[in-house]
Amino acid sequence: MQGYGLGRGRPANLTSSDSLGEEKVAASAFLRKIGISGVVALFGSFAQASAQILPPQSFQSTVEGDSIAHAARGVWGLPSYGMLFDFSGRAIGVYHQAGGLCWHDPEVGDAASVNDLVPYYAVGAPPSTAVFATAPDGTQYRTESLSALPVACTKELDRKAPGFIFEAIAASLIELYPFQREHDVDWAARAKALRPRLATMKTDRELQALLAELFRNVADPHTSISGTLDGRPFRIRAFRGQDFQRLWQLFEHQSQYNNFLDWVKKSWMPNEFNQAYALLDPATRQRALDGGLIWGRLGGNVGFLSINAMAGFRDDADLAADRALLKPVLDRAMHDLEDTRALVIDVSHNLGGEDEVAADIAARFTDKLREAYSKRAYRGGVDQPFEMSPYAGTRYLKPVYLLTSELTSSAAEVFTLRMRNLPQVTQVGESTQGIFSDSTDKGLPNGWTLSLSTEIYRDPRGNNYEGVGLSPTIPLDVFGGRSMSEGYRGAILRAAEFAKRR
Repeated sequence: MQGYGLGRGRPANLTSSDSLGEEKVAASAFLRKIGISGVVALFGSFAQASAQILPPQSFQSTVEGDSIAHAARGVWGLPSYGMLFDFSGRAIGVYHQAGGLCWHDPEVGDAASVNDLVPYYAVGAPPSTAVFATAPDGTQYRTESLSALPVACTKELDRKAPGFIFEAIAASLIELYPFQREHDVDWAARAKALRPRLATMKTDRELQALLAELFRNVADPHTSISGTLDGRPFRIRAFRGQDFQRLWQLFEHQSQYNNFLDWVKKSWMPNEFNQAYALLDPATRQRALDGGLIWGRLGGNVGFLSINAMAGFRDDADLAADRALLKPVLDRAMHDLEDTRALVIDVSHNLGGEDEVAADIAARFTDKLREAYSKRAYRGGVDQPFEMSPYAGTRYLKPVYLLTSELTSSAAEVFTLRMRNLPQVTQVGESTQGIFSDSTDKGLPNGWTLSLSTEIYRDPRGNNYEGVGLSPTIPLDVFGGRSMSEGYRGAILRAAEFAKRR
């Protein structure tokens, strides 16, 4: 999933630079978990509800060398996401639209950035449509061919002015954000109340303060404003839960790090991983992928597998590379653990990554083809079902206890959603963070970025857990006790005790 951003200040509305478990990272850094609405004024009427989901073999690379593949060239409207792709050959660009406004995204301007955004495409039905995707088996984005960019995207306008930036952000949130009820926010009312201050606004610092008020107490870590001001990176974002509140208190009592999430990832989490590693039988314990996976055996021949990320296993790895790196490591871990009596899988510190990685891991525990979940863009989107397919190699079908916490976020929650469909899996611990939707990044003309949740995920029974998280079958306080580390060790051992009884 992409990132949490925290800085010095109130944990409910923070300004700093960070990424939350790479918040659905690299593969579709821009579209990665998105769901946005169509605007008839710019795109015309375009119904996606009857669109056909294409099989993985339909897709090929969007980029060939340093240019767009011939069949993918054109101007494409993505109304359910409020986006336009100008892949016409004479230019490469992405535009955003909301509220009758349109602006060019400064972050996408060459073939490499398109490959990060939508690396795969297929010809749709009818042929005037194209379907772009994060991976052949990933999220599909159905676009409509346009003859040219809308006038709103090309007319002369000072799009860097604070007033334009505010209105672009407000309109995007009003039109595209699915979870106003879940997060008790009325974007239109907030924007209306703040709008009079635009008349005297002249600086980005004033704009930043206004946006902090717009986002105040909206506890959705996938919805944020980030950028640089006076040479310092910032992010305005909020999240929920006592676990993060406790972490914030610990952060404020240290002086080595100025950035909250840097401290979480580089200082606090490695110590937590060491706590788990120390509990394992020294003859069996293993680490791989820079601590991304830890495994071994607890007492009573109970296996332990800690999955601490869903992407970013190497700094320069894209989604395909991450999946390739993970496969042999999982092969080793599953081989080492296959004769244990039961297994504790720990995702209590996993801030997310990529849904496709979550699917690859869950396949190691899947007995047969099953429904996993569905997702759709908030407005005008079509339900895209996802399935669980058994891995072709070693699989673990004995009892599994899945340890979660309020830190379990985004793609780690999608992993949990998948695992809860399996008969041998019991979720223990705390409810998860409740941020399933991919975070859609919209680069703004002043160099800042609006990220927002835009998709609705539902389990096979039609339930949506955005804003509330996935509740465990067996509640355990993962970070209780005199210290968070003490609580974490205790939670692992208690989960192992449940496993011993099976």
